[in-house]
Formats: sequence, structure tokens, C-alpha cells
Amino acid sequence: MKKTPILLAILLLFTSLSCGVPEDNKPGTIASPLIDRAEIPEDISVDGEGRNEYIYLFDIDNKLSPVLRKIPSVDLKVTDLINELTADLLPVERQANLSTTVPIGLSLAGVTQDNDLAIINFDAGGLEVIEGDELAKALAQIVWTLTETGDLDSIIISIEGEIKTWPTPNSGDQQLLRRIQFMSYAPEVTLGITG
Repeated sequence: MKKTPILLAILLLFTSLSCGVPEDNKPGTIASPLIDRAEIPEDISVDGEGRNEYIYLFDIDNKLSPVLRKIPSVDLKVTDLINELTADLLPVERQANLSTTVPIGLSLAGVTQDNDLAIINFDAGGLEVIEGDELAKALAQIVWTLTETGDLDSIIISIEGEIKTWPTPNSGDQQLLRRIQFMSYAPEVTLGITG
């Protein structure tokens, strides 16, 4: 009978030693359920200036759709992605029935980045003049595009230096914007799902 408590103690000791948290060999890396960032082509332009990054546009079903764009800078900056969002659609994007609600020509006044937070300051006359679902969709495009790189987790948007509260379809009115607040526009994820 005395062997049972000793064996039980040894068994518990071995099980507790074998449990633990595995170490992550790439801390801070965020993987998109939609895009394998390792598969982004490294198509550098002739002069060596540029890179490919994804921005989000809306498809015909009002779901966000990742679209590969050529960024004219080797070092990715938030301003580059904002400029891509505020540019006109490419002909191939129009043919695919993609659209944007980010006002074309929206004027960026500045960007401040602090670790995984970006504070984006726009000039007046852009985002605050659209409302309702169109505004929520424009915010979704901005937030999903900027957080796709893995460098950012949260976005604060101000107009002429004044931080605003913005409508989100999944979390009500917020100043700190994250992807999860716009999940109603998220693309359907079917990768890795088996029946």
C-alpha cells in the first residue's frame, strides 16, 4: 500500500515537469488567416525602389478583399498604405467589381507611430463628411490595411489634430480602432478548414 502514494507522487512530478509553455521562436509575428506573407512576391522594380503589399477593397458582397499593390518605397510606411487607399482604383480592380469607400484624395496631415499603435491625422473635409455604413466601411478598409503588415495592432484617427470617436459595426463608437471591431466586413476564411 505504501508504494501507491510514492508512485503517484513520482507520476505527478513527471507530468508537472513535462507541462509548460512552448517557446515561440518568432515573437511578435502576426499571421493573417487570409494571406501568407511569405508568399508575397518580392517583385522589386527596375530601380530597386518598391515592394508589394496588400490593401483591402470591398467586393460585390460588401466583404473586404485583399488586393496586392506595388508600394513605391522599399521601407514600408503607414503613409504609403494610406496613399494607396486614397488613390483611384486600378483597371483590373474595377473589372473585378471591387470598390472603395475611402474618399479618393483624402488628405493625410501626418502619422505618428508608437510601437503597434498609429495615430493618423487627416485634414478636414474627408472622413468626417461621409457617414453611416459608408464611413464604417472606409474605417474598416483603413484598419484592415494598416494592421495587415503585422507592425500595427491599433489605429487612432484624428481630424486636424483632434482625436475623434468613430462608429464601428461590432463595438459601438470607439477612438481606438482594431480589426475585431470590423469583423462584419471580414472576408470569409476558408483556408485550412476541412469537412
